[in-house]
Amino acid sequence: MKDSSAPLILASASPRRQEILEAHGFSPVVIPSDVEEVLPEGELFTPEQTTIYLAELKAESVLDSLDPGAWPDGCRILGVDTIVFKDRIIGKPVDESDALEILRSLKNDSHEVISGVCLIHAEPPRALSKQVFSDTTTVRFGDYSDEEILAYIRANPPYDKSGSYAIQSDWGRHVLSVDGDIENVIGLPFLKLSEYI
Repeated sequence: MKDSSAPLILASASPRRQEILEAHGFSPVVIPSDVEEVLPEGELFTPEQTTIYLAELKAESVLDSLDPGAWPDGCRILGVDTIVFKDRIIGKPVDESDALEILRSLKNDSHEVISGVCLIHAEPPRALSKQVFSDTTTVRFGDYSDEEILAYIRANPPYDKSGSYAIQSDWGRHVLSVDGDIENVIGLPFLKLSEYI
């Protein structure tokens, strides 16, 4: 199952996830999923269940879009969803005001970064196995001003980032501690993924 030579399809347009995989020796084929990231109506999900559900949705969407006859043996499809959680699920900011409010809410406190992962191993003709899991990293921020937030988000547009920040950017100076896999905060919990991939 862990054939590192088998093609790996990343069901995400995130350059950060691609960079993490490449840093660990993988050359993913990027096929972004175009599914609408919504949960089923009437069902209650924990934050972890939310990320796993959406990761499965993305991976299965890309799987369904592939031509079965064109699959290389052992093809793998990787779907990932990452959220920030502090009292509620915090998504990507919609505008500057939203980003300001999000980063205000995270200062002088801890929050969780939760990723759900779905890894589908595919063998022709559509013999499948699937692993799903979530991983959580706790991040603690120190103090900072509104002026520092605005300077950061204007220099580093955060509109594709859950929680409105990138820990690997100069925002990292506000991080007091990271408990868990820092690559999970960047967008892909590779430490745990490496057990499956």
